[in-house]
Amino acid sequence: MSLRLLHESLGVAWHTQGEQEIPWNYGDLEAELEALRYGAALLDFSEYGLVELKGLDRRDFLHNQCTSDIRGMLEGSWLETVFLNARGQVEHTGLVLHLGESFWISSPSAKALADRFRKYIVFDQVEVKALEGWSTLRLQGSRAEETAGRLCPLPPRWGLSKTEALVMTRDELGLWLFASADQASLFAKMLLENGATPVGREAWQIWRVERGLADLPEALGELPQEVGWEGRVSYKKGCYLGQEIMARLEARGNTRYQLMGLLGQREIPAGAPVFREGKQVGRVGTAVESPRLGAIALALLRKELAPGDQVKVEGWSATVTALPMQ
Repeated sequence: MSLRLLHESLGVAWHTQGEQEIPWNYGDLEAELEALRYGAALLDFSEYGLVELKGLDRRDFLHNQCTSDIRGMLEGSWLETVFLNARGQVEHTGLVLHLGESFWISSPSAKALADRFRKYIVFDQVEVKALEGWSTLRLQGSRAEETAGRLCPLPPRWGLSKTEALVMTRDELGLWLFASADQASLFAKMLLENGATPVGREAWQIWRVERGLADLPEALGELPQEVGWEGRVSYKKGCYLGQEIMARLEARGNTRYQLMGLLGQREIPAGAPVFREGKQVGRVGTAVESPRLGAIALALLRKELAPGDQVKVEGWSATVTALPMQ
């Protein structure tokens, strides 16, 4: 059985995102949110892709492409990183897995990231390959480790484990599972049989907005520090695209925007400009309808705004709130 057939057997409703169909929900939004908070939520991120870097210069090449200290990574570790443009703005994001003889980068824009890598190869001995035949799953929630641990030994936090058909990484919220496409549905079914709950992207987006966690809708084209991704930037390394801007921000700390929440009177349009007293003060990122809080959104807003301030989005009032949302 393929992953798609497994989703359909579980009663999935699909949602089109770009050129991809993604699992949106399974008919009980409250139960899916409960699994994300207190259970073991199983999500399918198979629209993400994998890029492999091999060759003698793979470590230095990747180190000079992203904001993280790749040279300091140990084999069997992984990290979250950002790929910037020359103005220091986010162009791609990804997970970097150190597999010894190669690095894997998981990214929602893997094809474009692979093209970027090829563009910057000059004399580097690096082979760039887009990996086909892999699916990306996420197991998340307070019982995620317990559920996965029934099936196989878990890697340490911020470590990884690898077999021929499965690469698993672990963080404080759960696990990423990169499964060979012919085995992905089997792994997913085994997790469901051991207590996992199928969860769609609708619930995950609500969970993410309530917690104030940025993703590409907020971060693309922005400075990583403004969306809460300063932890993905190493200020001790040099010589990468956008590094001069990062060094300037470290020295002066003069970012103009910050990630905050919005509580709306009605549905808040994603991507809409935000106004206060007739002046634009930011833009909306991801907007959702929360069963608990109503119409909410993440927004990149001028730093002078504070929780409780009133703003306008397409003529309707919204209230600025701190993150995470209470």
